[in-house]
Amino acid sequence: MPLFKALSPPKAELTIELNKSELSLGEALEGAVLIASQEEFEAQSIRVDLVGRERIKGILLDYSGDNLTRIYSPVNSLSGASRPADVDLLMHSNPVPVSGPIKLSKGYSGRFPFRIFVPSHLGPSYQGGRQDGSWLQRVWMVKAEVAVAGRPDLDSAKEIRVTAPAGGSPQTGLGLGSETVQSAASPSESRSSTPAEKDEMPTNCPRCGAPFTITQEDVFITCRYCNYSLTIASRQRLGKHSMIENRLFRQQAVEAALKYMDKGLFRVGVSKEAVITNVALRYLPFWIFRAKTTTSFRGTVGGGVAPPTGISDQQAAEAIGRLIFAGADAYMRSRGGPGMRVGYEQNAPRPVAQTFSNQYTWPVLARASMIPEVKFYGVPVEKKIPFDQGKLPAEAEFLKAEMNEEEAKAKAKVEIEAKERQIASSRVTVLETISTTTYMSEGELLHAPVWFVYYTLKGENYAIAVDGCEGKPLGGGRPAFKISL
Repeated sequence: MPLFKALSPPKAELTIELNKSELSLGEALEGAVLIASQEEFEAQSIRVDLVGRERIKGILLDYSGDNLTRIYSPVNSLSGASRPADVDLLMHSNPVPVSGPIKLSKGYSGRFPFRIFVPSHLGPSYQGGRQDGSWLQRVWMVKAEVAVAGRPDLDSAKEIRVTAPAGGSPQTGLGLGSETVQSAASPSESRSSTPAEKDEMPTNCPRCGAPFTITQEDVFITCRYCNYSLTIASRQRLGKHSMIENRLFRQQAVEAALKYMDKGLFRVGVSKEAVITNVALRYLPFWIFRAKTTTSFRGTVGGGVAPPTGISDQQAAEAIGRLIFAGADAYMRSRGGPGMRVGYEQNAPRPVAQTFSNQYTWPVLARASMIPEVKFYGVPVEKKIPFDQGKLPAEAEFLKAEMNEEEAKAKAKVEIEAKERQIASSRVTVLETISTTTYMSEGELLHAPVWFVYYTLKGENYAIAVDGCEGKPLGGGRPAFKISL
């Protein structure tokens, strides 16, 4: 590849098309990524990301505030005395794939639709002062990115305005007001409610009467005494809630992490130099969906130089030689010289139309901030059991869901259809049209055990995630993601 190509992104126009640019918290954002290419190149993936950022100026004396001016970004690592006077914080980022690997020809024009939800538990767009005297700017934007191997990526961004749900200011958590609940569950629906219903929250378990302790981050709550699970948004019992038991001791998780550190030619001996600093067991929430898909696509196969079929090995070798001469012939013709007669065949493109079906059990991590090590975790769903609070180890940290079922289902549908596009693309040289019909089951909330082994190496902090059920490393090592707790 010429040097100027390796240092520059492909010649293509990448734009974001939105159905509307102003939305409420909890509402679905629909649109499409448009690509028009002026050269041929291969895209590894096409992703859309809804990004929320908070910029703070001034000395932040506290992290509180009202429902509009509070800080929604994680700022636990920042102290009031040492933090800078101007800081930019990432409040939300959740990249969603809209296409897998795809080859874009010169003159290609494509449209990739998407549908993502604005989190209902975060804050709207805002710019102004806070009670402690600091200044806050909260911005939401949609970003599109085309990953290109060996070259800079294509990217585009468009800012959107996010407002509080109609009828009131944004809440600090799900279920603290009826308007917020409706936006989280179904923005298009509304119901009448009395003032008492707006203020009341379940304080006791409907089954056994035990007291509930609800925080601003709760999407659902599980009774610690009888395992009754209640969805905060709808006040209804959670349909399915299951778990996977932890089968690893702390030392077994460490041993699996040590082996993973040394995996690879350039990682030999890492475990001898690493110093384990902490080992934590966390139960991560996943929404599990079962899906059936039927995909129909059209495209073309071929279009390049190929040797004739039905030949011997010697003839094949001769054919390869002729291909080399064919390349020389094409070069001489491009330079204006005489061509070279060689015995090769032009493999003409031929149309292909196919339909195929698949079945999936698709997990979606129900957290607002993704964890790289478990992003593609193949959750062992076949080993699940009904959720039982008593089977959670005492030292385990139980992470609650930050994404409701509808948000997770929309994300799963986009990811599944991107997988179908990837399969179709692998069967043709040029993918022209594709249509996927997806039937999805109701979601099942499942908590799975993951051990996080933290260690330091030459002054840097790293972590490795290990599946607590099967003992498989899920990612990390050297290099690994940086710890920022």
